Amino acid sequence: MIPVIDFQSKTVLDETREAYTTVGFAVFTNTLNNTDSTSMTEWFEVIKTFFDLPLETKKKYTYQPELNQGYSIIGEERVDPDAPEDINETFNYNPDRMTEDLWPTEIDNFKELALNTIRLNNELTNKILHNFDCILGTGDLLVEAHKQPHNNTRIIHYPAYEGPIKENQKRIGEHTDYGTLTLLWQINDVPGLQVKDLKGDWHPVPYREGGVIVNIGDLLQRWTNDYFVSTYHRVVNSHIHLPRYSMPHFVDPTPGTIVKNLTNDPSKYEPIESLAYLKWRLAQSY
Repeated sequence: MIPVIDFQSKTVLDETREAYTTVGFAVFTNTLNNTDSTSMTEWFEVIKTFFDLPLETKKKYTYQPELNQGYSIIGEERVDPDAPEDINETFNYNPDRMTEDLWPTEIDNFKELALNTIRLNNELTNKILHNFDCILGTGDLLVEAHKQPHNNTRIIHYPAYEGPIKENQKRIGEHTDYGTLTLLWQINDVPGLQVKDLKGDWHPVPYREGGVIVNIGDLLQRWTNDYFVSTYHRVVNSHIHLPRYSMPHFVDPTPGTIVKNLTNDPSKYEPIESLAYLKWRLAQSY
Protein backbone atom coordinates (compact mmCIF):
# COMPACT_ATOMS: atom_id res chain seq x y z
CA MET A 1 0.00 0.00 0.00
CA ILE A 2 2.78 2.48 0.89
CA PRO A 3 4.97 2.77 -2.23
CA VAL A 4 8.76 2.37 -2.18
CA ILE A 5 10.36 4.60 -4.82
CA ASP A 6 13.93 4.73 -6.12
CA PHE A 7 14.73 8.44 -6.04
CA GLN A 8 17.07 8.04 -9.03
CA SER A 9 14.52 6.17 -11.14
CA LYS A 10 13.53 7.53 -14.56
CA THR A 11 9.90 7.16 -13.48
CA VAL A 12 10.30 8.98 -10.15
CA LEU A 13 7.99 11.85 -11.12
CA ASP A 14 5.14 9.57 -12.19
CA GLU A 15 5.55 7.40 -9.09
CA THR A 16 5.69 10.48 -6.87
CA ARG A 17 2.52 11.93 -8.40
CA GLU A 18 0.67 8.67 -7.82
CA ALA A 19 1.88 8.40 -4.21
CA TYR A 20 0.95 11.90 -3.12
CA THR A 21 -2.41 12.12 -4.84
CA THR A 22 -3.58 8.87 -3.23
CA VAL A 23 -1.98 8.04 0.12
CA GLY A 24 0.28 11.03 0.85
CA PHE A 25 3.24 8.83 1.89
CA ALA A 26 6.16 7.13 0.16
CA VAL A 27 9.47 5.56 1.13
CA PHE A 28 12.36 6.81 -0.99
CA THR A 29 15.57 4.85 -1.44
CA ASN A 30 18.83 5.88 -3.06
CA THR A 31 18.66 9.48 -1.80
CA LEU A 32 22.13 9.95 -0.23
CA ASN A 33 25.63 9.30 -1.53
CA ASN A 34 27.94 7.01 0.45
CA THR A 35 29.64 9.83 2.38
CA ASP A 36 26.36 11.42 3.46
CA SER A 37 24.86 8.05 4.30
CA THR A 38 27.82 7.31 6.59
CA SER A 39 27.36 10.69 8.30
CA MET A 40 23.69 9.98 8.90
CA THR A 41 24.46 6.55 10.36
CA GLU A 42 26.98 8.12 12.73
CA TRP A 43 24.32 10.57 13.89
CA PHE A 44 21.87 7.75 14.52
CA GLU A 45 24.29 6.26 17.06
CA VAL A 46 24.67 9.65 18.73
CA ILE A 47 20.89 9.88 19.07
CA LYS A 48 20.81 6.63 21.04
CA THR A 49 23.64 7.88 23.27
CA PHE A 50 21.74 11.09 24.01
CA PHE A 51 18.56 9.31 25.06
CA ASP A 52 20.61 6.97 27.27
CA LEU A 53 21.74 9.96 29.36
CA PRO A 54 20.19 10.29 32.86
CA LEU A 55 16.84 12.06 32.89
CA GLU A 56 18.15 14.90 35.03
CA THR A 57 20.88 15.52 32.47
CA LYS A 58 18.43 15.62 29.57
CA LYS A 59 16.15 17.96 31.52
CA LYS A 60 18.94 20.57 31.46
CA TYR A 61 17.81 21.07 27.86
CA THR A 62 14.07 21.31 28.58
CA TYR A 63 11.76 22.16 25.70
CA GLN A 64 11.12 25.87 25.16
CA PRO A 65 7.65 26.34 23.62
CA GLU A 66 8.34 29.82 22.29
CA LEU A 67 11.28 28.41 20.33
CA ASN A 68 9.86 24.92 19.66
CA GLN A 69 13.32 23.65 20.64
CA GLY A 70 14.82 21.34 23.25
CA TYR A 71 14.04 18.14 25.15
CA SER A 72 10.54 16.88 26.03
CA ILE A 73 10.04 14.16 28.63
CA ILE A 74 7.79 11.16 28.11
CA GLY A 75 4.17 12.23 28.32
CA GLU A 76 4.69 15.93 27.69
CA GLU A 77 3.16 15.95 24.22
CA ARG A 78 -0.06 14.62 22.74
CA VAL A 79 -0.34 15.06 18.99
CA ASP A 80 -3.92 13.79 19.16
CA PRO A 81 -5.67 16.29 21.47
CA ASP A 82 -8.46 13.77 22.10
CA ALA A 83 -6.12 10.99 23.28
CA PRO A 84 -3.81 10.53 26.28
CA GLU A 85 -0.21 11.73 26.17
CA ASP A 86 2.22 10.04 23.76
CA ILE A 87 4.67 7.41 25.00
CA ASN A 88 7.91 8.92 23.71
CA GLU A 89 10.60 11.47 24.48
CA THR A 90 11.89 13.97 21.94
CA PHE A 91 14.55 16.57 21.22
CA ASN A 92 13.96 19.40 18.71
CA TYR A 93 16.81 21.35 17.14
CA ASN A 94 17.38 24.04 14.52
CA PRO A 95 20.44 26.21 13.73
CA ASP A 96 18.56 29.51 13.68
CA ARG A 97 16.22 29.28 16.69
CA MET A 98 18.30 27.12 19.04
CA THR A 99 19.87 29.01 21.94
CA GLU A 100 23.37 27.82 22.87
CA ASP A 101 22.29 26.56 26.31
CA LEU A 102 19.95 24.02 24.65
CA TRP A 103 22.77 22.18 22.86
CA PRO A 104 23.88 19.14 24.91
CA THR A 105 27.54 19.24 25.92
CA GLU A 106 27.87 15.71 27.30
CA ILE A 107 28.41 14.12 23.87
CA ASP A 108 31.38 15.02 21.69
CA ASN A 109 30.49 16.81 18.43
CA PHE A 110 26.76 16.64 19.16
CA LYS A 111 26.02 20.09 17.74
CA GLU A 112 28.33 19.66 14.74
CA LEU A 113 26.77 16.33 13.76
CA ALA A 114 23.25 17.63 14.35
CA LEU A 115 23.79 20.63 12.11
CA ASN A 116 25.20 18.39 9.40
CA THR A 117 21.99 16.32 9.41
CA ILE A 118 20.01 19.52 8.90
CA ARG A 119 22.18 20.35 5.88
CA LEU A 120 21.59 16.90 4.40
CA ASN A 121 17.86 17.09 5.02
CA ASN A 122 17.60 20.56 3.52
CA GLU A 123 19.48 19.52 0.38
CA LEU A 124 17.22 16.52 -0.09
CA THR A 125 14.14 18.64 0.62
CA ASN A 126 15.06 21.00 -2.21
CA LYS A 127 15.29 18.08 -4.61
CA ILE A 128 11.88 16.81 -3.52
CA LEU A 129 10.32 20.27 -3.81
CA HIS A 130 11.83 20.60 -7.29
CA ASN A 131 10.09 17.36 -8.25
CA PHE A 132 6.82 18.65 -6.81
CA ASP A 133 7.15 21.86 -8.84
CA CYS A 134 7.70 19.75 -11.95
CA ILE A 135 4.62 17.64 -11.21
CA LEU A 136 2.43 20.66 -10.43
CA GLY A 137 3.74 22.83 -13.27
CA THR A 138 4.52 25.64 -10.81
CA GLY A 139 7.97 26.59 -12.12
CA ASP A 140 10.13 27.01 -9.02
CA LEU A 141 7.37 28.35 -6.73
CA LEU A 142 7.76 25.76 -3.96
CA VAL A 143 11.56 25.80 -4.05
CA GLU A 144 11.61 29.60 -3.83
CA ALA A 145 9.09 29.60 -0.98
CA HIS A 146 11.53 27.53 1.09
CA LYS A 147 14.75 29.47 0.45
CA GLN A 148 14.83 30.52 4.13
CA PRO A 149 12.59 27.85 5.61
CA HIS A 150 11.20 27.58 9.12
CA ASN A 151 12.18 23.92 9.31
CA ASN A 152 12.53 21.89 12.50
CA THR A 153 14.31 18.60 13.11
CA ARG A 154 13.35 16.19 15.87
CA ILE A 155 14.81 13.02 17.25
CA ILE A 156 12.32 10.64 18.89
CA HIS A 157 12.85 7.76 21.30
CA TYR A 158 9.96 5.39 21.94
CA PRO A 159 11.32 3.52 24.96
CA ALA A 160 10.71 -0.13 25.65
CA TYR A 161 7.72 0.09 27.97
CA GLU A 162 6.00 -2.31 30.36
CA GLY A 163 3.93 0.10 32.43
CA PRO A 164 0.18 0.77 32.43
CA ILE A 165 -1.36 2.05 29.21
CA LYS A 166 -4.40 4.33 29.24
CA GLU A 167 -7.35 3.84 26.93
CA ASN A 168 -6.45 4.96 23.39
CA GLN A 169 -2.86 5.79 24.43
CA LYS A 170 -0.20 5.10 21.81
CA ARG A 171 3.50 5.58 21.24
CA ILE A 172 2.32 8.53 19.18
CA GLY A 173 -1.32 9.32 18.54
CA GLU A 174 -3.20 9.63 15.29
CA HIS A 175 -2.34 12.90 13.55
CA THR A 176 -1.44 14.67 10.36
CA ASP A 177 1.68 16.79 10.04
CA TYR A 178 1.30 20.54 9.96
CA GLY A 179 3.66 21.98 7.38
CA THR A 180 4.71 21.47 3.77
CA LEU A 181 6.18 17.99 4.10
CA THR A 182 8.10 15.75 6.49
CA LEU A 183 11.19 13.64 5.89
CA LEU A 184 11.14 10.77 8.40
CA TRP A 185 14.16 8.56 8.95
CA GLN A 186 13.34 5.24 10.60
CA ILE A 187 16.49 4.59 12.59
CA ASN A 188 15.82 1.00 13.56
CA ASP A 189 13.55 -1.69 12.18
CA VAL A 190 10.83 -1.79 14.83
CA PRO A 191 7.28 -1.88 13.43
CA GLY A 192 4.46 0.37 14.59
CA LEU A 193 4.20 3.25 12.11
CA GLN A 194 0.89 3.10 10.28
CA VAL A 195 -0.88 5.29 7.70
CA LYS A 196 -4.63 5.64 7.17
CA ASP A 197 -5.72 5.52 3.54
CA LEU A 198 -8.56 7.58 2.11
CA LYS A 199 -10.98 4.72 2.78
CA GLY A 200 -10.13 4.75 6.48
CA ASP A 201 -8.01 1.58 6.55
CA TRP A 202 -4.63 1.50 8.33
CA HIS A 203 -1.46 0.17 6.64
CA PRO A 204 2.06 -0.43 7.99
CA VAL A 205 4.87 1.66 6.55
CA PRO A 206 7.67 -0.60 5.29
CA TYR A 207 11.20 -0.26 6.62
CA ARG A 208 14.08 0.13 4.17
CA GLU A 209 17.60 0.46 5.49
CA GLY A 210 18.90 3.86 4.43
CA GLY A 211 15.47 4.83 3.14
CA VAL A 212 13.53 7.94 4.10
CA ILE A 213 9.77 8.28 4.41
CA VAL A 214 8.36 11.48 2.93
CA ASN A 215 4.81 12.56 3.68
CA ILE A 216 2.66 15.53 2.76
CA GLY A 217 1.71 18.04 5.47
CA ASP A 218 -1.57 19.92 5.88
CA LEU A 219 -0.10 23.16 4.53
CA LEU A 220 0.85 21.59 1.20
CA GLN A 221 -2.58 19.97 0.93
CA ARG A 222 -4.09 23.46 1.31
CA TRP A 223 -1.54 24.90 -1.12
CA THR A 224 -2.41 22.31 -3.78
CA ASN A 225 -6.15 22.62 -3.12
CA ASP A 226 -6.32 18.96 -2.02
CA TYR A 227 -4.44 17.66 -5.08
CA PHE A 228 -1.71 16.32 -2.78
CA VAL A 229 -3.15 14.66 0.32
CA SER A 230 -2.03 14.83 3.95
CA THR A 231 -3.07 11.60 5.62
CA TYR A 232 -3.34 10.48 9.24
CA HIS A 233 -0.58 8.36 10.73
CA ARG A 234 0.34 6.97 14.15
CA VAL A 235 2.75 4.68 15.97
CA VAL A 236 0.86 1.85 17.67
CA ASN A 237 1.91 -0.29 20.62
CA SER A 238 2.38 -3.57 18.74
CA HIS A 239 6.10 -3.73 19.59
CA ILE A 240 6.12 -1.53 22.67
CA HIS A 241 8.49 -3.98 24.40
CA LEU A 242 11.20 -2.85 21.94
CA PRO A 243 12.86 0.58 21.78
CA ARG A 244 12.16 2.54 18.61
CA TYR A 245 14.02 5.56 17.23
CA SER A 246 13.17 7.92 14.40
CA MET A 247 14.08 11.38 13.11
CA PRO A 248 11.48 13.58 11.40
CA HIS A 249 12.58 16.72 9.58
CA PHE A 250 9.58 19.06 9.41
CA VAL A 251 9.60 21.41 6.42
CA ASP A 252 7.82 24.79 6.56
CA PRO A 253 8.03 27.78 4.19
CA THR A 254 9.87 31.02 4.77
CA PRO A 255 7.90 32.97 7.42
CA GLY A 256 5.62 35.48 5.76
CA THR A 257 4.74 33.12 2.92
CA ILE A 258 1.05 33.36 2.03
CA VAL A 259 -0.24 29.91 1.25
CA LYS A 260 -3.00 30.12 -1.34
CA ASN A 261 -4.41 27.88 -4.05
CA LEU A 262 -1.78 27.26 -6.72
CA THR A 263 -4.12 25.28 -8.98
CA ASN A 264 -6.63 26.59 -11.50
CA ASP A 265 -9.57 24.99 -9.66
CA PRO A 266 -11.91 26.94 -7.36
CA SER A 267 -10.23 27.47 -3.98
CA LYS A 268 -11.30 25.26 -1.09
CA TYR A 269 -9.34 27.24 1.53
CA GLU A 270 -8.76 30.85 2.46
CA PRO A 271 -5.17 32.13 2.09
CA ILE A 272 -3.13 31.82 5.29
CA GLU A 273 0.30 32.95 6.47
CA SER A 274 2.51 29.90 6.99
CA LEU A 275 4.08 30.70 10.37
CA ALA A 276 0.80 31.78 11.96
CA TYR A 277 -0.71 28.49 10.87
CA LEU A 278 2.20 26.49 12.33
CA LYS A 279 2.04 28.26 15.70
CA TRP A 280 -1.71 27.65 15.90
CA ARG A 281 -1.24 23.92 15.27
CA LEU A 282 1.64 23.57 17.75
CA ALA A 283 -0.38 25.23 20.50
CA GLN A 284 -2.83 22.32 20.36
CA SER A 285 -0.14 19.67 20.99
CA TYR A 286 1.50 20.85 24.26
